[in-house]
Amino acid sequence: MYGNPPRYSIRGILTDNNNWELYKLNHSELDKYRIQEVERMLDCCNPKKGFFRGICLNCEKEVILHIRCNGKVCSRCGRSYVDRWVEKAEKKLFKEQHRLVTLTVPADLRPILKDRWDLLKILQDRAYETIQIVASKTLRKKGKKSVKVGMLVGLQTYGQDMKFHPHLHCIVSEKARYKNEFIDLKFIPKDMLRRTWQKVIVKNLCKEKISHKEKIIVQYMLELYPNGFVTDVGERSMNRREVVRYLARYMRHPAIANSRIIFYGRGIVLIRMRDKQKREYSKWFYVDEFIGRMIQHIPPKQFRIVRWYGLYSRRVVRLERKESKRRETISNFIRDGSRVFRCPECKCPLDEVQFVVYKPPDNKISKEKQSYLLGMAS
Repeated sequence: MYGNPPRYSIRGILTDNNNWELYKLNHSELDKYRIQEVERMLDCCNPKKGFFRGICLNCEKEVILHIRCNGKVCSRCGRSYVDRWVEKAEKKLFKEQHRLVTLTVPADLRPILKDRWDLLKILQDRAYETIQIVASKTLRKKGKKSVKVGMLVGLQTYGQDMKFHPHLHCIVSEKARYKNEFIDLKFIPKDMLRRTWQKVIVKNLCKEKISHKEKIIVQYMLELYPNGFVTDVGERSMNRREVVRYLARYMRHPAIANSRIIFYGRGIVLIRMRDKQKREYSKWFYVDEFIGRMIQHIPPKQFRIVRWYGLYSRRVVRLERKESKRRETISNFIRDGSRVFRCPECKCPLDEVQFVVYKPPDNKISKEKQSYLLGMAS
């Protein structure tokens, strides 16, 4: 009888044989923010930073809660961040249906956009301008940008093999506003979308700080792609929960999931991929190349992967916000103990919570204390 196959992870590959330290030595050109994000992820749940220890009277056991890193490439912390974001985003979206629109750029422009996060932000901004122009023409309203729609734009910079492949996932509301009235926007013509997206991108990239040679390449895209850039419009409408869950997949997530790593050893990483016919095949990388491909997609600090535009922007929507609470820190907990810690399994509040620094829990003391508390509860 065969046993379960070994489970590989990004964290394990980086720490094994000092792969991350060797990569830093061989690549002195690494950006600071990328180094910080990777090291935050590697230091996540490190007991040396301290941890919280308490007793769950419902589960009748001791619970230890480690300090999370809340990093952009940490799969542990990314899940909890996304859950909180989904809960907030669902309240902000309209109850009406939405349509998924995908916008891409040709491979000839990718070298110009690589490591230029300011240009990637322009792609997000121009995506809304494109939809605005297409909506105004489709609804036959005067003015190129006279119609306003609610729109979310999510940026994804990687493909299956983690190469640089920027494209946008746009969620467009099927309700648009013209002056003071709301109109249905249930049809987006694909041919018009392709050509409009191409013209808007070429026009705006030529205005940015790029070399003269790069501007010639950008302008040549009009001749090279006479039918426009590749775009796609979803066939069916989606409710607000579906669209929020769809976009949440691209937030706080590394370029590859741990489940897709098939094998690691002898300086080689093997990953699982699928072609357009959904047939599975594998592709291998050297460890150095694997790490390089993964960390090139880490966005800089304060860069937003998902942005809100039009009827969903902060300038238009003024939500009633509660007074901002003071950020919970370890010092606040030690001083007044206001934070409530809950058991990760039953969600019940923990009793006798303590913050432990540098010292791992003593099994003998914790068992005596656990039996004492459980005896008091009974």
